[in-house]
Amino acid sequence: MPQAVSRRRAPLSTAPVGQIAPRAGQDCNPRLDRLRVFARNRAAVAGCVILGLLVCLALFAPLLTSYSPTQENLSAAFQLPSSKHWLGTDDLGRDIFSRIIYGGRYTLSIGIVAVGIAAVIGVPLGLISGYLQGVTDMIIQRVTDVLLSFNSFLLALVLVAVFGAGLGSVTIAAGIGVVPQFIRLARGQALSIREEVYVEAAVAFGSNSLTILRRHILRNSVTPVTIYATLNAGVAILVVAGLGFLGLGVQPPAPEWGSMLGEARVYFFQYPYQMTFPGLVIFLAVLSFNLIGDGLRDAFDPGTRE
Repeated sequence: MPQAVSRRRAPLSTAPVGQIAPRAGQDCNPRLDRLRVFARNRAAVAGCVILGLLVCLALFAPLLTSYSPTQENLSAAFQLPSSKHWLGTDDLGRDIFSRIIYGGRYTLSIGIVAVGIAAVIGVPLGLISGYLQGVTDMIIQRVTDVLLSFNSFLLALVLVAVFGAGLGSVTIAAGIGVVPQFIRLARGQALSIREEVYVEAAVAFGSNSLTILRRHILRNSVTPVTIYATLNAGVAILVVAGLGFLGLGVQPPAPEWGSMLGEARVYFFQYPYQMTFPGLVIFLAVLSFNLIGDGLRDAFDPGTRE
């Protein structure tokens, strides 16, 4: 009798349908994969470097300059950039470099806190609106439509006019200015997730709405909300700088970037450097948040990587 030829079967792939099975020895940790994708994005890495540099300048400002950002010296007013004053001095003789690096503490912190306020208010309202629907959804969305009829800056301007100028007022106003966008984003996530099988299974097992919102819908909405918050941090910084430019933000003599632009606009044609440098750091801050947000979106959404 002929001898049977032994054939070794190839092992079955354990990869999910639609995905390529990882090769032997290849790490399939999704977190590491996303980190690699983000690290390969040169624009996102550049955004991290720019933002890290701005944060370091703000944190270590006392070690980087010996000039006070608020001390006036009229005898040194309108000095051009030099080895003594790297970015020159303003109309009151204050060192511009010192004011910029100290001002980062105000502008960056207000922008980040404002986005945090917007997320804390907007995300729960959006999730409740999208999951419960009905009358609750209608009320929340009609209020959101009214808020969306205003530009983020105009809405913040109205709120500052109501509450008054100052550090706390501008932070709250800038945060509420972007709340409607977070409500719409969270509502869209809730409408999509509530149709998933695991949510229907949770309902069948008797889980209440609060448990489903917290355990299933909120957890699966963290990633898009984080990406959107990063992108909107730049919008919040622009709102804060715009209010400061109009004199409605952080009040003088505090060195805030927007207020520096507002104070220097009178001397723009004679001494343009006074507006150039604060405007440049605002541009770099907004650009860095946008680059980081785009990098996070590409890392967490495979459909946009191409």
